[in-house]
Amino acid sequence: MRTRPAGRLESERGTTLVNVALVLVTLMGLAAYAVDRGIVWISRGQAQNAADAGALAGAVARAYEDPDTSRGLAQQSALLTAQSNEVWGQPAVADVSWTCPTGVTGLCARVDVYRNGEFSSTGLPVIFAPVLGISTQGVKATATAVVRYGNATNCMRPWSLPDRWDEHSDPPNEEFNHWDSQGGNAVELDPHDVYTPYTGWSLADYLGAELVLKTGTNPNSNAVDVKTGWSFPVRLPDGEGGYASGASDYENAIKHCIGAPVAFDDYLPLEFGEMVGPTNQGVEREVDSLINQDPDAMYVGSPTPHIEGGCVPGCGPFSPRIVPISVFDVEKFNKSMADGDWSYCPDSNKCIQVKQILGFFIERMNGNTDVVGRLMQAPGFFQAGAPGPPAGAEWLIDIQLVR
Repeated sequence: MRTRPAGRLESERGTTLVNVALVLVTLMGLAAYAVDRGIVWISRGQAQNAADAGALAGAVARAYEDPDTSRGLAQQSALLTAQSNEVWGQPAVADVSWTCPTGVTGLCARVDVYRNGEFSSTGLPVIFAPVLGISTQGVKATATAVVRYGNATNCMRPWSLPDRWDEHSDPPNEEFNHWDSQGGNAVELDPHDVYTPYTGWSLADYLGAELVLKTGTNPNSNAVDVKTGWSFPVRLPDGEGGYASGASDYENAIKHCIGAPVAFDDYLPLEFGEMVGPTNQGVEREVDSLINQDPDAMYVGSPTPHIEGGCVPGCGPFSPRIVPISVFDVEKFNKSMADGDWSYCPDSNKCIQVKQILGFFIERMNGNTDVVGRLMQAPGFFQAGAPGPPAGAEWLIDIQLVR
């Protein structure tokens, strides 16, 4: 029997150990990529979520409560919202600023979130990466939101009030007079009141102003006139091509968002009754009425008009008692009343045309018919194809992430 030389046997000792070591290094490298890089990717998404949420919250606060950031509410809102999000098991470390990105103008809120050792944050854990010579890793995210303005809402309430006009009729009164009916035809009066659409409600003059929505008139009466302070009950889109109608739908539309868009220049049919009972129930009488949804909220006029003491931020970024209401074209309505032509309306019955959308903070009912509140800015969005809000009358706020 032949045997191998002893030297050759000794030269092959340990080869398995070397091969195992090489495989382990490769496996550790793959583990570092899979595990450590996985930590980075997950944390990056969490950090971006925190930055996005903080920026949106800061912009909302700037829009409704703290436009110049002097009260610190916008800073607090952005910071606390960002910190409420965790980045790999730890509250986000955030920095808030108000600089807009290049090419963006308006009220901005920027939030930078750190989990990389900067800004007193800690880095992310490193498990397998040291085998590749990597001892630290981290993430940073940034987001900027800007306050922009809308011309539409998904949460319209079923009230519409007359737009403002210039009084020129003789004698002057609180009723819009441009057209009179003679033999079933519309005849222009001379002198007559003058109406310019989209321009009647400026923020400078009316933000925080008390408004009384006088209800209790039947808008489908043949003798209804356009008077200052009176509001009409309207039917809102049902999202299926029709319009909700009747006491139950009307009450529900006061309490909740209908979810169907209403924009400038849209037509809304008038209700078929006074809707006194449903108005009272939807505003304050029922358990789920608007006032009972946020009973502690109150209007504060200084230093800027805003709402305090309510359910915000637990129930959302703004009080559910701030609702959008429409303003209608008084001349179009006056002329149609004079000549009886409602053919342009969705169902050929009486309707109004929306020319502005205001925010309205509901304070109380005055008796059984009048809804008392304050004019405020409200959430909205911009719908392409509809007119934009006039300068100085941007009542609907649209918060957008721009970075």
